[in-house]
Amino acid sequence: MKPVVKLVVAMLLAIAINGQAQESFIVTRTNGKVTSDKTGTHLKAGDILQPTDRITFDSFDSYVISIGQNMGRYMIKLHEPPAPETIQQLSALVQDIAVPTKRRSLMAERYRPDETMVSDLRTYFGNDKFTIIGENVSVPINPQAYPIDENKFIVFYYRVNNNPVSKKLGYDSSSILIERDKLMNTSAGVITQNEIPAVAVYLYEKNTKTSEEITRFNLAFVDKETVTNEFMTIIPILVKQKMGKDDIKKYLIEYFYDFYGATDSKSIKAFVDELVDTAIS
Repeated sequence: MKPVVKLVVAMLLAIAINGQAQESFIVTRTNGKVTSDKTGTHLKAGDILQPTDRITFDSFDSYVISIGQNMGRYMIKLHEPPAPETIQQLSALVQDIAVPTKRRSLMAERYRPDETMVSDLRTYFGNDKFTIIGENVSVPINPQAYPIDENKFIVFYYRVNNNPVSKKLGYDSSSILIERDKLMNTSAGVITQNEIPAVAVYLYEKNTKTSEEITRFNLAFVDKETVTNEFMTIIPILVKQKMGKDDIKKYLIEYFYDFYGATDSKSIKAFVDELVDTAIS
């Protein structure tokens, strides 16, 4: 390569790296306590982080969700040191731990707001994380695919305090009902966190006492007000980028899938439509 060409390439790389390094991050949500070493205060939604800012976490479970200047979505989280590491450094520069999300394809595969009935619960729930906004959701299912009645029904199987729990889902007019209180309150104890790990979904037939496993996933519930406040932090950022309503709605749905997991398509669409239409008149 000629010296002049080498110089040009080096300059372009330097510009690209410098541009990326100077990108700031707008905090949209925090989990646990994360402190800015510059101000000495806990980070909150709306705060702006520079790449060279140092932040301190109260534990390795804490993290920050943020949006970059390029509208990319970032998880800012420490990586746990491999055992038997004894010195646990709980602070780092933002630029060293900000990781862009890579889950948009998940939304493309499982976001189906026009689907009137669910014919494949394996695809609907997936096999990673499924999050319900609020306390419950009603899922209309195809009666030919899942003939639910008093003999055949859907069962969630999981463990509480290491004890097995089986919960028969309620149903009404060919819809199954997933209810937080019913799932969280069990004979084996009360689940206090917002997530139930390793939920196995079965189609159970009472007469023959046989079951067919459909899928396994982590089931989570998120408070509607929490998501509302989070999205209300994001909407003004997107408006400043001169995004139209449809693009804002799409961005918020993708954001939810990135950081909360898949969800009921109709519910998230109705939730985002109402929020954006009310916020942007």
